[in-house]
Amino acid sequence: MSEQQGLILSVDGGGTKTEACLADTAGHVLGIGRAAGSNALSVGARQAAQALSDARKAAADRLTAQILAELQQLDMGKIRFAVDFAEKPLDSDGMDTVRFLMSANVGEELRPIHKIASGGELARIMLAMKNVLSEQDMVGTLVFDEVDTGVSGRAAQKVAEKMARISRRKQVLCVTHLPQLAAMADTHFSVEKGEKNGRTYTAVQRLDREQRRQELARLTGGSHVSRTMLDGAEELLAEAEKFRDSI
Repeated sequence: MSEQQGLILSVDGGGTKTEACLADTAGHVLGIGRAAGSNALSVGARQAAQALSDARKAAADRLTAQILAELQQLDMGKIRFAVDFAEKPLDSDGMDTVRFLMSANVGEELRPIHKIASGGELARIMLAMKNVLSEQDMVGTLVFDEVDTGVSGRAAQKVAEKMARISRRKQVLCVTHLPQLAAMADTHFSVEKGEKNGRTYTAVQRLDREQRRQELARLTGGSHVSRTMLDGAEELLAEAEKFRDSI
């Protein structure tokens, strides 16, 4: 993680002096402000908080560009995304209130993501964020629990391809009900919940190629699996294998 992405603001108010220290995550001190008396926070701490705010805004510009690039690949070419900063009373995490804003439709103003994003939009935005941020950390495994919520068709295929790309540098575990995502997996498990002797249990089974074909056909058509559905499932598997081999 870079220094700008890992800045820490600490304030020590012990004794008659107050010290505000701006450091990176490795512990390298980037700036110290000191002042005596009850007004000390308005001097040293505000200087440190301003430096932290400036670093956050610089990092936000890079983050915005990277997330928009990811969303382009996830079939959200017209989306606008921005990081909004508003000043708040100074405290231990600085002077900024930070919000993520978006507009998914042309002509609409930017608004907070949690207020306007649909399930499918939110799923893809979270996938884009995780992909960008995972490049900066040491996390080896990413877990996506129904990241396909509200997604179907071409968008679902884009999500599946993005997750396949991520899996080439991180382990990816995905819970899904979409055949496009399930077909893209290197390893496919079927998870079923049942009841036995008055208790609920969960059964997990690793599927072979033929079992995967049957399961994908079931995901597509429900309990009645036809020859046409099986042929479609086989095509999904073949196309997914071709894509994985190409990355």
